[in-house]
Amino acid sequence: MKKLTAIFILLITLFIPFSVFAENIRGDVVKHIVLTDNFSQDGAEFLMNIEDVFAISFKDDTEFISGVEIEVNVPSGLRSYGSSFAFNIYNRISPEISSGIGTYYGRKYHSFILPEAARFYIRLPYKTKIEGESGPYTTVLSNVLEYGDSPVMVTVLPMMKGFPSSLYNSNFSIKVKPILADSGNLDLNIDIPEGLSYEDLTVKIDGKNRAALDNLKLTAGSHSLNISIPGGKNIVRNFSISRGETTILNLVVEGLESWASIDVPEKTLVYMDGEKIELSPEKRIKMTPGEHTVLFKIDDYKISKKFEVQPGKDCKISLFLDIFVEEN
Repeated sequence: MKKLTAIFILLITLFIPFSVFAENIRGDVVKHIVLTDNFSQDGAEFLMNIEDVFAISFKDDTEFISGVEIEVNVPSGLRSYGSSFAFNIYNRISPEISSGIGTYYGRKYHSFILPEAARFYIRLPYKTKIEGESGPYTTVLSNVLEYGDSPVMVTVLPMMKGFPSSLYNSNFSIKVKPILADSGNLDLNIDIPEGLSYEDLTVKIDGKNRAALDNLKLTAGSHSLNISIPGGKNIVRNFSISRGETTILNLVVEGLESWASIDVPEKTLVYMDGEKIELSPEKRIKMTPGEHTVLFKIDDYKISKKFEVQPGKDCKISLFLDIFVEEN
């Protein structure tokens, strides 16, 4: 008997309509805002009346949005009736939101009586808690929204009947803007001289080594950058990260110069990699890193040698002609 009762209760539970677990929301959708990382920081402004609704959705790939702020400007004719109206916020709205009058279902996320104020603010946390505390005209909600709680729907409803019809034509001025996380991205692109390897590249940000250079998430503010590679000139730079923005840095590492000093007898012809060169008074030539071949020619006498130049390293090439006499 107990088993049959349990099955009966389970069947009843399965067939209970969704509206038992969610509240009915009916109204004219005056605005549906979809928040993305590129959403204007100035926010979106619009008007709504009593019993109208507006909705806020979060894109699932947002990185920098940590919440949303709703600014409500209350019409003057309604302020004396503030305690008779409720500001209701719902989440997990279904079905899909469309413009115009419709019926939706959602779970009550937060509700409060309209304050007797010309303007007030509500801050909804997304994925993380919002810094700051509630004040007389600012409510900071503690229940953190997740992506699955989106969309959110907001409406103003009377708590009793008998209000003048003129109140229903009074416009609330609403402003919705994202609250950005205290971070941004760094897109760092580094070009190195030919012959050098990226495996030897060392990148430090604020003194810490960074292996990955794509989409580096950093706190907003000033940072230091140090780039070094054997054979290249060090780069030291300060840069700033703005909230919710990607900072792009395109940097070029300059190769260290390498020189070869050449010491040869007079009238010696000098060829470097098959090209005849004219020595300056300093008898120095600029070299590129890598393998080279030098050839000396004195009349019909030739001698050549291969050698390698390291980035940033100088070398000296000398040719000595001498006669050795050995007595028996």
